[in-house]
Amino acid sequence: MVGCGGCRDDKPLKKVELKEEAKQLEVQFQRFDLDLFNADFSNPQAASQQLYQKYGTFYCRFIEQDLRLAACKSDSVGPLLQPFVFNPDILETHQEIVKFFNEEKITELNKELSSSIQRWNHFFPDSIVPDLIYYQSAWNSNIVSTDSVLAISLDSYLGADNKITKQLSPDAFPAYKKQNMDEKYILADAMKGLVSQEFGHYYVKKDLLSELIFYGKLVYLAEALAPEIPDSIMMSWTPEQLGWAEKHEWQTWQAIANEKVMFQSKSFEINKWFADGPFTGANGIPQDSPPQLGVWLGWKIVRQYMAAHPQLSPPDLLKETDNNKILAAFKPSR
Repeated sequence: MVGCGGCRDDKPLKKVELKEEAKQLEVQFQRFDLDLFNADFSNPQAASQQLYQKYGTFYCRFIEQDLRLAACKSDSVGPLLQPFVFNPDILETHQEIVKFFNEEKITELNKELSSSIQRWNHFFPDSIVPDLIYYQSAWNSNIVSTDSVLAISLDSYLGADNKITKQLSPDAFPAYKKQNMDEKYILADAMKGLVSQEFGHYYVKKDLLSELIFYGKLVYLAEALAPEIPDSIMMSWTPEQLGWAEKHEWQTWQAIANEKVMFQSKSFEINKWFADGPFTGANGIPQDSPPQLGVWLGWKIVRQYMAAHPQLSPPDLLKETDNNKILAAFKPSR
């Protein structure tokens, strides 16, 4: 299912031996999507209350942020949710999810996600182990990570060629976004969402260098949780896009290493290196480039730093705040 763009047999993170407690960890999975569409909405208030009792704060987030209906404990939620559940387009999407993500696929996903959460517990034993929830967000989210839940919106991963995805407005979902709505990106997106939620407070906006290192750390930590993922998949790229980045690494570094670029603090210019889109819109980067070259280059920098310091663990990486020290280990490929 997954192409081998960026597969590496030399990844040190693959060789980590998990602690016994982490190996024995059992991850809890729930199907909010099935519970929602199987609920008895002949009594909308009772249906809403039952869902709230089972899913708590995640249900509130779904109601208030994804659907934006009302305060989740309001008596109006059930009657407002009922039209959503019986909307023909939403029902068709739900049926497509059930068909596409059959029992075999969900079982395999559960296995992959369980392995990654066990690694999470190994590296960060003091952090809360999240429950995994599958749901249908009506394309308002793809991954939701809170302090206790990691949720995956399955309607966001039906594939670019699926009839449901094809029907989505090209204004809201241009071609490059639809290409990323593929099941092969679920694990990578979930792990990036998890580390972003847990470690977002480490973000300190200073200049382009600080952004490079911060995003490089996040992707490295996601890689630590799922080291089998090919580099192209981790970046939400095609193998061809990864090939472009590797071929043009030196030119990309030349464009970013200029002192006026590396240490600039203008958000508009910095964001060009990290924004999603059809290509990286930074100065000196051609339009046949993949998007988010800043994330990829930051990941390369952090990888080389960690390779140069094999005694360091992922938690140690988070504690290192000297960006120039991390950068010093980087040698771009020509």
